[in-house]
Amino acid sequence: MSLPHFLTPTKPFSPTDRRIVFLLGIVAFVAGYGGAQMSHTLPYARLSLDMTEGNMSMIFAIVRAVSLLAVGFSIVADRQGRKDPLIAAFGLLALGSLLTAFVPTTVVYVASQSIVRIAVIAVAALGMVLLAEELSPGIRAYGMGLYGLAGSLGVGTGLLLLPIAEGADTGWRILFALTGLGLLAIPMLIRYLPESKAYKPGRPISFIGALKMGLGKHFWPLAGVSFFVSAFSAPAFDFVLERLINDLSWDASAARFLLIAASGLGAIGLLVGGHMADSKGRRPTAAIAIALGLVGGLGFYLLDSGWFLAISIFLATLGATMLTPALGALRAELFPTRVRATSAAWVTNAAILGSISGFLIGAALIDRIGLPLTVAALGSGLVISIFLILMLPETKGMDLVRSARSGASTTTTES
Repeated sequence: MSLPHFLTPTKPFSPTDRRIVFLLGIVAFVAGYGGAQMSHTLPYARLSLDMTEGNMSMIFAIVRAVSLLAVGFSIVADRQGRKDPLIAAFGLLALGSLLTAFVPTTVVYVASQSIVRIAVIAVAALGMVLLAEELSPGIRAYGMGLYGLAGSLGVGTGLLLLPIAEGADTGWRILFALTGLGLLAIPMLIRYLPESKAYKPGRPISFIGALKMGLGKHFWPLAGVSFFVSAFSAPAFDFVLERLINDLSWDASAARFLLIAASGLGAIGLLVGGHMADSKGRRPTAAIAIALGLVGGLGFYLLDSGWFLAISIFLATLGATMLTPALGALRAELFPTRVRATSAAWVTNAAILGSISGFLIGAALIDRIGLPLTVAALGSGLVISIFLILMLPETKGMDLVRSARSGASTTTTES
């Protein structure tokens, strides 16, 4: 039985396309699994390390702030190539998780998870850049959707294995240790993962210099979109179980089932968004995705009925996952090869700052006006994001390899 048309790529994958998607899919799966363990094991790690909820909230803030340093991997990638920094970050992810598993102190927990978060952010940014530069233009966004889907499967696998943490006081450490299995993939990545065809050694350009060359008119709208989307989505997604269990008095197992089922179905947006971005364009896909995410997010916090909650979670996840390939393609295609990885990293940092801002706004407003109204207030940023997306040029079908060789990439993005 074949997939519906809107879930399939617009063009066939070549052998090269399949290889890069498979190899980076492994990277994304491990990164998705390992990057989610801090949140998944929160109830068990907090008790095991004898910390309060306030202590853990501070640790989450510290880890998010430290992850801004991941931009260093992207700076290296624009100067020395994509492959080596990506593999280095992947190895760091596995090693940081192993450190969390085997060294039972709070200080090491904070330090090791900061390392993991830096690596996860670096892998996400460099994986998207390498995909963009290696995949055929006609299936670039769809391939990015598959990359995101592999990451989502990693996150889902972590949820399925969560009962391991309930077996003993330190059972949660086993889940971190499993991330270390990713080290087994490194020899295969070293041998078979290609260096980007678009990347060519040359005189490096600083990010500030690139902005002065005229790239700021594309960077700032993209950074604004990432900031506002994260400011809304980070609190909205992290407080889902809090609303179901404490605000609406759902049983914990029922709440987890609803979240897994509805969000799992919504993850189909990675394929829908990839197909639509390749066939209809990056801008309309991104705008529709943001609108769906807003409707779903507001619906979840403003409605109480079980069916409406399920539909809202589905729509919110559908919008968020549809946005991933469209925004990833735009982020890669709007910048020239020599600053592509660095630009992508700074856009990611804007998203991190947005999530921190969203939590700070939540800390100031939730106790005063309530969680639903706070989320609704943060949703106003998504309306701004839609207008920012429409300010950007359409980049569907851009050949990044040929542009890099001819030097046309810079002219294209500055026109």
